[in-house]
Amino acid sequence: MTSVPSIETPRGRTEISSRAMTRLVSAVAAEALGVQPSQVSVDLDDADGGLDLTVRAPLRERPEAPAGGGEDDPSGSPQTREYIRRTVSELSGGRINEVSIRRTRPLLRLPRRGD
Repeated sequence: MTSVPSIETPRGRTEISSRAMTRLVSAVAAEALGVQPSQVSVDLDDADGGLDLTVRAPLRERPEAPAGGGEDDPSGSPQTREYIRRTVSELSGGRINEVSIRRTRPLLRLPRRGD
């Protein structure tokens, strides 16, 4: 019996449109930052075959929180940026080099009556 030689075939390539990638990043960032995806804007920049992401989202504040967000502001957290980078990379299959988060206007969340 003869063995069949193994032939290496190049793997295919999937391309994601910039609109689809923008929506994916908006959804992941919104989840990480605790806002609605419609409140998040995203800029995608090509960087040496990967992507640099700039995310803009409102700063969530509670009425009793100190000015500037204090501990309720997760955007400065390296864990938040890493979560967005890792999750977008896993879902899209693309290489995400850097995630930058910019805070926009404060989003004041008032407690509900029963809270």
